[in-house]
Amino acid sequence: MSNQKFQGTEPPKFYKHSDLLVLFGLIMLYWSQALYFVAGNKIRLLSLAMGFVFIGVAVCLRARWRILRHTPFVIITGSYFCTLAFLTKFQGHQMWYYSNQIIFCCVCIFLFWFGYILARNKRQNFFSADQWSLVGFAGIAIICLLAFLRFVKDISFSGSMRGFGETTLNPVGVAYANTCLCLIFLVVGCCNKRIISKTVHLLAACLALGVVLSSATRGAVIWGICGILYFLLLHRSLRYFSAKNISYAVIAALILIPVISIIYFTNYAISERIDILIRRFEDMFLSLFGGGQAPIDLSTSSRQIYWQHYLSTIEDWILFGERGYTGYPHNQWLEILVRFGFLGVPLLFFSIFLFVILGINTLFKRITPDLEYTVITVLFVFGYLQSMTSLSLHQNRVLWLGFGYIFGLFISQRTQRVL
Repeated sequence: MSNQKFQGTEPPKFYKHSDLLVLFGLIMLYWSQALYFVAGNKIRLLSLAMGFVFIGVAVCLRARWRILRHTPFVIITGSYFCTLAFLTKFQGHQMWYYSNQIIFCCVCIFLFWFGYILARNKRQNFFSADQWSLVGFAGIAIICLLAFLRFVKDISFSGSMRGFGETTLNPVGVAYANTCLCLIFLVVGCCNKRIISKTVHLLAACLALGVVLSSATRGAVIWGICGILYFLLLHRSLRYFSAKNISYAVIAALILIPVISIIYFTNYAISERIDILIRRFEDMFLSLFGGGQAPIDLSTSSRQIYWQHYLSTIEDWILFGERGYTGYPHNQWLEILVRFGFLGVPLLFFSIFLFVILGINTLFKRITPDLEYTVITVLFVFGYLQSMTSLSLHQNRVLWLGFGYIFGLFISQRTQRVL
């Protein structure tokens, strides 16, 4: 953020490229599902691994010789996480029977450390939205997303109501990953000054949104909109509601609305999925506000049942977590307590503290956020809110990256005040 005073020695060689590597890494983490329809499952897994590696390389480029000074932080937090892991092992949690869940947990912890080190070693702002390399990534994403949408069209008559006919494609996971991808390209597109680059990024964002809508997942739509609102609030100084920007929006609407209408009414697969999404929203509102006479929405009612179940059995899990924990309560705060009991209270308070800190910085402090800060915090806001109604902790990678990044910035600000 520009209100930071970056001091010290000259940034190391390739330091200025570390923010690009972070963006590349995030894109590769979340276009992997769409990449599956272009190059198969091996490339999908390779994309996930490379996304993680890119962010790790960005950390090394930015910190270099300074990285060792963060060893105490890694040891302290690592000891706490190891304690939680030992507790879950002792309590016989299901995750220990699935190697992929253990790997995902380790990835999340490393992303937490990566975010912290990135923020602590940030010595200048980054303005890289106009990089042509990002346009190349957006172009690849467009190809992958188009392949995904063609797949949706092919299975429209044979797939389940919300499913994709693939065991590796859970609707919630598809919606989460592609909302992240949509938000990344939306932010980069809005921050871009070149009209061609802006168009390519926004097209990628629109296609990712199409995949999200095809999943008929309500949470991703609701919390994705909240992420966009946060972005507008964060960049309120840019005056998005100026006469110039409003005129651009009107012109874009005049072009896009007829195109979208034609696609909707001529493509059964897309209209079918959107109709399912609309019906699910109607069922949710009727279940919540229908006065008990509405049809039962199983997705909404199951979350209420989870809360009722865990509150009625609180004495069984409040000390050391639930014995033999298998599912997930669709809520980050409840999951922390159910998994870890009292040992999870520090993590719960830490989670709430960072979300509040981000809100205070956004609302009450004069900041001019750069691209890296914007992308990571927009994804964090979406991931945090998404975790309140869906996803399990080990699946929400942007949540953990955001935890580390925001905490690193908080510590840097506190250190500068002392100095």
